[in-house]
Amino acid sequence: MEWSFEGPNGAVTVRQEGKCAICQAISRTGEAALFKAYLLGEEGRALLGTLIPEGGALWLRRSIEVAQLKRQGAWPPTGAEILEAYSFVPESPPEGWNLCREPGKLMTDPLLRREAGKLGPAFLKRDEEGFVLAVAWSKGKPFPLPPLFCLAWPERLGGKWYMLFRFSRQGKPELLHKFSGAGENRGRL
Repeated sequence: MEWSFEGPNGAVTVRQEGKCAICQAISRTGEAALFKAYLLGEEGRALLGTLIPEGGALWLRRSIEVAQLKRQGAWPPTGAEILEAYSFVPESPPEGWNLCREPGKLMTDPLLRREAGKLGPAFLKRDEEGFVLAVAWSKGKPFPLPPLFCLAWPERLGGKWYMLFRFSRQGKPELLHKFSGAGENRGRL
């Protein structure tokens, strides 16, 4: 038997050959990140592994015993997913931005501090009225700072998509209309 599953980050195919499942995953995402593939079943999921670069795409090829997948509740497969496991922060921020390793420390609201603590590094640009945070974002990935969804602004910086969030000097969220930075493809996803 053979199964094929597609998602926002790529495709996974699975073929049973005797006692083994031959699994293959491919992702054409061009972002600097590590992606992991999972096989889903009615009672669980099984990690297939980390995709590696090959020929302009990210690939995974693996043979796993069907008995192992059954123990993990992932056999027979009902789906698959390719998820970003780690996003690499660029070596240097886009021009005019600074690296901010702990963006939550800039916010006054306890909920926002907690949510921002999950983000990891972001980029920061200060002006006389406050600051703007640029948080890496990609389709198929959880939205950064969900409480501020309606205040976010998508923009490409250095070839990668970011959600921009504006804050006052006191660390309170504001509308982004005051931001004057030029970006590539502002607001177009």
